[in-house]
Amino acid sequence: MKKMRMLATAALIAATPFVASTAMAQNTTPAAVDKRPSLNLDAEATTRVPEDTAWAQFSVEKESKDQAQAQQMGKTALADVLATAKKSSTLQVTTENLFTSPVYNKDGKVTSWRTQFNVQLESTDTAVLGQTMAALMDKARLTGSGFRLSDAARNKAQDQLIAEAVKNFNAKAKVTANAMGYAQYEYDTINLSQSGSSQPMPRMNRGVAMMSKMEDSSAPVGLEPGYTTVSVSMSGAVRLIK
Repeated sequence: MKKMRMLATAALIAATPFVASTAMAQNTTPAAVDKRPSLNLDAEATTRVPEDTAWAQFSVEKESKDQAQAQQMGKTALADVLATAKKSSTLQVTTENLFTSPVYNKDGKVTSWRTQFNVQLESTDTAVLGQTMAALMDKARLTGSGFRLSDAARNKAQDQLIAEAVKNFNAKAKVTANAMGYAQYEYDTINLSQSGSSQPMPRMNRGVAMMSKMEDSSAPVGLEPGYTTVSVSMSGAVRLIK
């Protein structure tokens, strides 16, 4: 009797690994693959938005045989330009590339020192910027001007385009699904991207080019904004349903 119980226990132990391995095999069975066809699509919505921020860049160079004097001349010129530019609180004024460097002759010897800097002006008030540009004409050299689209205006335009991009995507998905003999579709993966590229800058405005021909150089510079193309793209995949 004791021998029979020992044989039964041994049989149970021998059978246990088989049961566990069978259960493990069942748990690792791959999930059912979605055999419905997947359709990749993309759609876009675009608009042209008037550029709302005008900008202008001025450059100043002062040169002297004495380094300290060149730096002082540059400092005085910078103070004069900034005083004129900052008369209006609506202008954003930035100083760039302020430095003093040696000037060499053909023999490689230092003959003088040159201090130079750039001043960048920006404003959504075109009239004020034009007036300031005219006031700076005899103090600095105008190196470029133009327009750009502000971040706030770009974001507003993109927000308005999202609904249109989704509508275009759904229309394309519906037409394509029906053409392939499917009555419905459902979203699988969706990507949304936004962009807004301005026209190449800098570009000289006609009003600036005509300044040398004007008798009254204090007259405001004529500025005309361009446009920026803003777009929202929607791409992804949909599952086709019979």
